[in-house]
Amino acid sequence: MIKISADYIFPITSNPIKNGILIFETDGKIIDVLKPSEINTKDDIKKYKGILCPGFINTHSHIELSYLKNLIKKNTGLGEFVIEVQKSKKKFDKKFMLEAIKKAEEDMVLSGTVAVGDVSNTNLSFSMKEKSKLNFYTFLEIYGSNPNVAKERFKKNLDLYSQISILEKNNKASIVPHAPYSVSEILFKKIKEFSIQNNSLLSFHHQESNDENLFFKNKTGKIVENFKKLGISLSHFKATGLSPLQSIASFLPKQNKLLLVHNTFSKPEDIDFAIENFKHIYWCFCPNANLFIENRLPNIPEFINKNAKITIGTDSYASNETLSVLEEIKTISNKYSEIHLEELLKWSTINGAEFLGFDEKLGSFEKGKNPGINLIEDFDLTNMRIVKESKIKVIKSQNIGI
Repeated sequence: MIKISADYIFPITSNPIKNGILIFETDGKIIDVLKPSEINTKDDIKKYKGILCPGFINTHSHIELSYLKNLIKKNTGLGEFVIEVQKSKKKFDKKFMLEAIKKAEEDMVLSGTVAVGDVSNTNLSFSMKEKSKLNFYTFLEIYGSNPNVAKERFKKNLDLYSQISILEKNNKASIVPHAPYSVSEILFKKIKEFSIQNNSLLSFHHQESNDENLFFKNKTGKIVENFKKLGISLSHFKATGLSPLQSIASFLPKQNKLLLVHNTFSKPEDIDFAIENFKHIYWCFCPNANLFIENRLPNIPEFINKNAKITIGTDSYASNETLSVLEEIKTISNKYSEIHLEELLKWSTINGAEFLGFDEKLGSFEKGKNPGINLIEDFDLTNMRIVKESKIKVIKSQNIGI
């Protein structure tokens, strides 16, 4: 049994405790969280300066793109970013890619992450996931705006699903669309049928650029231009005059958990529609990637006003300098100083754990859970804020720490 304390402990599902005491087993399983007055002796308690919180949950990453670190230009807009990524994929051998994936996994662990919702287009990351210190839920992403390729693309992802499902560890997975504009109606219907049969999670990129709105409203904008550059016909597509989610809502199951990622150009009416039409809707923000690509952040207070369930992601090393959830928190806090720390930590822990289905063991300091333990050092105790200098020390993860 190990006892530690800090200036504050954030259990997440209960109020922060000043000078609280966290008691856990050597493997990290939580025994109790106590107030100073609830313990008789303090002789065997190790005290830390800073705040303690559970391990972070990163609900959106592309770990297989880690080999693109520092290779993609910033602030080019989503269209140019996608084209640059597609071009760069052809330049590296498999060994280099696998080494980059392994390094990215290590970076996540050291930055206090314990679970990841990871997007995969190939099986490149599967061997790492089987042995990983992290808990993974893999979203097997499909592109295919041409109806003629729907059968072939879905079959490819069924094969990937079979491969990851037989792994001894980290075998949770779904087949998901890339984005509303990049999947044909027939492919959406195949995904919907699969999702209902398997009660699987859905997650896709949503309103990451304003061009997505223009595409559905009147078939204009850079998405149309990019399809032409890539030699993809849009003859089958007709503008709906609606928002992206309204346009594809009938192709999505209403009961499954759904995570909309980025939401950089979402408006209050888009949030209202999603909440009204989908029973289990979550919203993921990847602020540093949004700044990297579009140099813009979502209007997060609008989501808070709607009581939206928010999670945090890092996107990939193609669009981010780190894979640290703490760095995403810093960016949000810097832009929206009115957002309380408790909210930011909730988004980074229990909300993500709930969406990914890991909340029985992760996401909060509750008896019987093994959520990982992060110490946030160089913390502004006066204003109860994470600041630029704040950093993570992993006290306990699945394979590192005390």
